[in-house]
Formats: sequence, C-alpha cells, structure tokens
Amino acid sequence: MRKELKNLEKTIAQLDEQNRTLNAQLLTSRDANEALRLHNEVTALTAPLAEAEERWCELQEEIEG
Repeated sequence: MRKELKNLEKTIAQLDEQNRTLNAQLLTSRDANEALRLHNEVTALTAPLAEAEERWCELQEEIEG
C-alpha cells in the first residue's frame, strides 16, 4: 500500500504541475484556437487527477485506520 501511495503522490504532483502550466498558458493565450486546445487539455487532466487524489485518500485512511 505504501508503494502505491508514493506512486500516487508522484502522479498527483505531475498532473498538478501540468495543470498549473496549462492554466498559465491559457491565461496568456491570445489565439482562440490555442486557448480552446489548452482548455481541452486542462479538462482532460481533471478526471485522472481527481481519481488519483481519491485513491490517495482511500489509502491514507486504510494506513491510518
């Protein structure tokens, strides 16, 4: 379980960094097509990030309980 927890922490950190980078690019984008592409990428990251965070919470509860 602890190994999976560490892997999830790495995954969450990577997805979160990608999300921050894409959002920063989205804020400065002046091209509508580029903004749409960036928005779609941010949206695509939402589900895997939420799933990883949820699984991390489950494992934390199991380890602590």
